[in-house]
Amino acid sequence: MARVWMAARAKGASLWRNAIAQGMDGPPMTDPDVVPPRVAHLLNAARAAFVADGFDGVSIDAIARQAGVSKETIYRYFPDKQALFRASLEEMANRFEARAQALQRREDLDGLAQAILDAAVDGGLLSPLWLAAGLGGRMPDFAAELQKGQAARMEPVRETIEGIARTRGIMRPIPIDDALDFGSLAVEGSALLMGFAPPSPEDRPALAARVAALFEQGILAMPRSPARAGTPASAPQPTPPIHPPHLRRLLDTASAHFLRDGYEAASLGAIGAEAKVGRGTLYRHFAHKAGLFDAAMRDLAAQVARRAQPPALPMDGSVDAALNAAPKAATRYFASATAHLTGPASIALHRATIAAARRDPALARAVHDAVRTPWIGPLAEWIAQTTGHTDAQWLARQGIVLAMQGNRAIAAGHGPAPDALAGHARRTATLFLHGLNG
Repeated sequence: MARVWMAARAKGASLWRNAIAQGMDGPPMTDPDVVPPRVAHLLNAARAAFVADGFDGVSIDAIARQAGVSKETIYRYFPDKQALFRASLEEMANRFEARAQALQRREDLDGLAQAILDAAVDGGLLSPLWLAAGLGGRMPDFAAELQKGQAARMEPVRETIEGIARTRGIMRPIPIDDALDFGSLAVEGSALLMGFAPPSPEDRPALAARVAALFEQGILAMPRSPARAGTPASAPQPTPPIHPPHLRRLLDTASAHFLRDGYEAASLGAIGAEAKVGRGTLYRHFAHKAGLFDAAMRDLAAQVARRAQPPALPMDGSVDAALNAAPKAATRYFASATAHLTGPASIALHRATIAAARRDPALARAVHDAVRTPWIGPLAEWIAQTTGHTDAQWLARQGIVLAMQGNRAIAAGHGPAPDALAGHARRTATLFLHGLNG
């Protein structure tokens, strides 16, 4: 029998460090970290294919062609595609860990932020989270473990931030959540996962400096910026159309199938049969599967946005009065934003559109903005009025990144537990208003 390499949960920072031998030809391997060259070649080819097209977009036949081997060779080592996928993630996790360790050489927050952004844009740092989001509906436990593994591998970044903080006179321990938040701010949360173009190399130093200032000082103490940083403000979302009952039923049914199965695996035949809508009607209104997916996801995004209920922020009276009320008001605001944006409907919508973002980045961008606009708008207005920041829109977007825990809630499948929500909101408000000095 051939050795089958399966990724297994490991203790500490590595999730898949050890492989499980299920049978083999020849003597057993005593060191599970030593991978035979043929297996290493297969894992490398599989990793590249999964990163490029996602789990559902890749077949064993395609991996065999890319690796230059037969399907039978793959099945000698891996019983199915899921086993190959799990094993290939070990190499991806090792690459992530190597990048995180390399970041320890940074001696300032500006350089650290840019190194994280560069690694996300040029080095695929977010690829595991993209894969986790795509698998969340069908393999929720695995997606959550993948996210936890990524978080644990940020320990070198946490140590670097703690060392930098001490040079600033901040002697308190830096928790891993601070490192994760810093990384989330550096990549602007889900923006790169949801179809936004990465900043140019020329723009990255200024953006990294702005991230460092926000993280260290918060919006109340950080210097004013003469120019807006980051992604421009979103256009107002159009009012969604009112559909006749049969199309309403079709969109609701399609949404359920796409959220459960993903774009690739969902069946138009099954959707039409359940919605009691013929193929002629489906194609007449939506042209093809991609058209139905686009309409269903935009419709869901509009539904999520309509349910947003941002609490009022203090904008009447003096600036001093507004700033005095800021901690309590911001905490209340972020608690509401977190509960809404990391709720089940929002998480499922994000997972589905992230998984399809490489095929349809315009849709992913539209969903990203639709669900956040109700929260970003009031927050940006409050920031501009009370602090005078000219990049208030960018700062507000970053505040929502913190409220949503970056990409962690999307990958894990849930936000903070109800009994932890208040603590998360207080911590988010403190970091956003005062940075590490808070």
